[in-house]
Amino acid sequence: MPLLALLLLVPLLAEITVFIVVGRWIGVLATLVLFVAIGVIGSLLLKRQGMRALREMQAALARGEPPAEPVAHAALLVLAALLLIFPGFLSDLMALPLLLPPVRRMLIRWLGVQAKRRGGFTVWPGGRGPGGQGPVIDADYTEVKPEGGRDPSLPRIEESRWGGPRDKDADRPS
Repeated sequence: MPLLALLLLVPLLAEITVFIVVGRWIGVLATLVLFVAIGVIGSLLLKRQGMRALREMQAALARGEPPAEPVAHAALLVLAALLLIFPGFLSDLMALPLLLPPVRRMLIRWLGVQAKRRGGFTVWPGGRGPGGQGPVIDADYTEVKPEGGRDPSLPRIEESRWGGPRDKDADRPS
């Protein structure tokens, strides 16, 4: 428990320290305005980039491609926006690199390598399953009932332990 408290307390104390230092450097009012402005920018970014990522995912699906890369970009942009919304200048500094597409691409490649090395996930492009069996075939079927409308080899609900209400009309053929 003390380790968890320490892990939560150290970043919080670091953010407070940086806030005080910036406040002394540029003034309290300017620090508060900057603080609020960065939060608003993070909120706007979250809304704008979230919608853009949704469009990119839909476009990838329409092309028949797995939307893994757009989803990863969207996740990193959401993380950046949340870090901007989260109060503190250190979290803002951590968010800035995530706003740059080359940094996101590099991070996505690195995460992909790490996941493959650990056996984390598999993507089967083009609807192919393991071993490349090909696409899934969707088919219709028709249920054929024996004469009399009921298969005598199947147990009846009245004979099961579930019992159920006895409906005499259900036994009559239609």
